[in-house]
Amino acid sequence: MDGQEIALKALIRQRHMSYEAFCREWDRVSKNIDDAMKGRYPGHAQYYRWLRGDLANKRPYPDACRMLEAIFPGWSVDRLFSPYNDEAMRPAQSSGQAGTQGLEARTGDSVNAAKFADLAAAYVGRAEFMSETPLFELLESATLVRASGVSLNLLTQHYPDAHIRRLVASGAQFKLMFLNPDSEAMRLREKEEAYPPGFLGGLTEMNMKIVRERVHDQLEAGMRDRFVMAVSDDIVRFNIILIDDRFGVFQPYLPQARGVDSPTFVMEKKSPGGGFFHVFDQVFTSLWNRARII
Repeated sequence: MDGQEIALKALIRQRHMSYEAFCREWDRVSKNIDDAMKGRYPGHAQYYRWLRGDLANKRPYPDACRMLEAIFPGWSVDRLFSPYNDEAMRPAQSSGQAGTQGLEARTGDSVNAAKFADLAAAYVGRAEFMSETPLFELLESATLVRASGVSLNLLTQHYPDAHIRRLVASGAQFKLMFLNPDSEAMRLREKEEAYPPGFLGGLTEMNMKIVRERVHDQLEAGMRDRFVMAVSDDIVRFNIILIDDRFGVFQPYLPQARGVDSPTFVMEKKSPGGGFFHVFDQVFTSLWNRARII
């Protein structure tokens, strides 16, 4: 491409992604797009041909196009393989285009800070959030992680057990609160999502078993009190993850919609009181105080 950098390369550079990180992102996104695409990322040589824009047909094979557009929400394949410039680096905002529906609150801008109340970003679904904001980036240096929801799939299915153990070993504390599989609230949620009785309860029990056996039980005895699990009988309204006293992710539980299909919001605390973080901090604390430690 006459030596001019393409948008795909510029986006990868902005995210500080190595080839290995790109492959991990590919596999992570494939879970929400097409399981058959897991492991079908480009080889080293093909990957660097993509970054050079050196493609015989001006675009990769169709399945790869689909994956790239999911990894980089708001970007069509044609734009990803177009020359980089300031205008090209602005994600498309048309209503028909997939991807994050941006709400970027600019840090330091008092007008926007007040307007967004520490809401940093909003996405139309969990897949877009995971593509744009990998969970490992938010948790990488966490010292306190609090999460509540139905099955906590975002943590238990999309974040490696070994990474959680590493964080706990380095001093981090985890508080994970699941919806009680045997509760009336679980049966109500199963009806809302049109699942047969016991379906979500079984999934939740499986996730609880996974983190119990693969995280808690494998920690050294002196570390296990830093990884606490609880069950709640309260009707669940939000999936909440709070990271330290600064970042958070929340999703509303909607009728007839799975968590993966629910709008996903990211918050960054900007003031000691007020704002979304303060609200969901109070919600989590209230639920935790009524929950049963297991």
